[in-house]
Amino acid sequence: MGIRRFAPLLALVLWVSFLSSWAFAGQKAYYHPNADRLFWFMIISDTHIGADNKAIENTVVENLTWAVTQAWQVISPQFIVNTGDLTDSTNGGFIPNGPYQAEWDSYRHILESTGMNAANYYDMPGNHDEYNDGTLAYYRNNSIQGRATGRTQPSWSRQFSYGSYHFLGVCTPGNDGAPFSFDPFDNYGDHAGLDETELAFIQADLANHTDAQLTLLFGHHPFEAHYYIDTDTGLTYGLSAFLSLINQYRASVYTFGHTHNYRENFYNQNLTEGIYYMNVASLGKSDQNQYTVMAVDGNGLSLVPAQKGVWPVVMITAPVDRNLGTNANPYAYEIPKKPNNPIRALVFDPPPVSQVQFSVDGGAVWQDMQRREGTPIWEGHWDATTASAGPHTIAVRAQGSTLVTDSITTFINPTLPRAIVSPIIGLLLSD
Repeated sequence: MGIRRFAPLLALVLWVSFLSSWAFAGQKAYYHPNADRLFWFMIISDTHIGADNKAIENTVVENLTWAVTQAWQVISPQFIVNTGDLTDSTNGGFIPNGPYQAEWDSYRHILESTGMNAANYYDMPGNHDEYNDGTLAYYRNNSIQGRATGRTQPSWSRQFSYGSYHFLGVCTPGNDGAPFSFDPFDNYGDHAGLDETELAFIQADLANHTDAQLTLLFGHHPFEAHYYIDTDTGLTYGLSAFLSLINQYRASVYTFGHTHNYRENFYNQNLTEGIYYMNVASLGKSDQNQYTVMAVDGNGLSLVPAQKGVWPVVMITAPVDRNLGTNANPYAYEIPKKPNNPIRALVFDPPPVSQVQFSVDGGAVWQDMQRREGTPIWEGHWDATTASAGPHTIAVRAQGSTLVTDSITTFINPTLPRAIVSPIIGLLLSD
């Protein structure tokens, strides 16, 4: 399926109670023997409540309602992130000339009536939410996070027995409340911008979470510089300073919306080490890849884009994929020639899934995986003792509402030690 995976790792890999490697965010990512360090969440964007969306035979209200009802119940994520353009600002028309309170009332009603709150739903503004509203008063008064915090940049953490994880939503729309423009050379007036107050908050928030295992950033706009330039003055608005903060605090991923397209790659322009860079399509206006599920498994990141109402959703979380879209993942770890290399996958489906299996290198033999009771986690083990060094493809197929297969590429390193004494716990590991 071409699903992308990411583990923010350097090349050094050791088997020390689990296969591990130094993450560029300053922590370790590791190939853990079981699913004890796995969690996941949903990402949506560009919900555009108030838009006339009949062209793709869905309505924006139905799509958001589905995301926070059926998808929320089936996927059971830690939380949902919405990266902006919460409303359309058109009142069902063509030109975004709002804001319109009726759109915000609809947005707020959908979320509050389905149990979304400031502890499980993290929304941030997009350019449609900022047109003619430079102070983002409508966002502050009607969004989940705006009402809860009074701010435009939500920050939150998740604490587990194995560490803390930090998440930050960045307010990328410009702060001038400029109206929509018909000028394509002016990006239709949807300028991005980060002012000194916003940048100061970002820096302070990152500094307060340096103990986090990983820091994941979200925003509405891409990093492309032309979004951050006022074509009348030639002035840039905070992009270089934001990239400097990413360099300084070594965040692992930046996820954004705005374009209504899905893509992913590794962004390293003006960044020393680079950052995983993932564009989420539109829940409201795209007809495929309408939302994304992201998982953290031993600090390795995996994700799968999915379509509304299409089940099951299948995502391999261990090992992590060596590919970022069509590009090589420079931080994917290698695995040893062992008889019990773990294979883990998440499978989400409203009815019970009848069978999940894995196969290696396109082989005809499919091996059964076992479900961890009460969870959507499926586990198997690959005997790689006779496998050749180099790349191998792992596929996982799930029979549920339909038959769906996910696949990743991993790499066997025959020089990895089969057993080593951990200097931390003094435990001798063996096959």
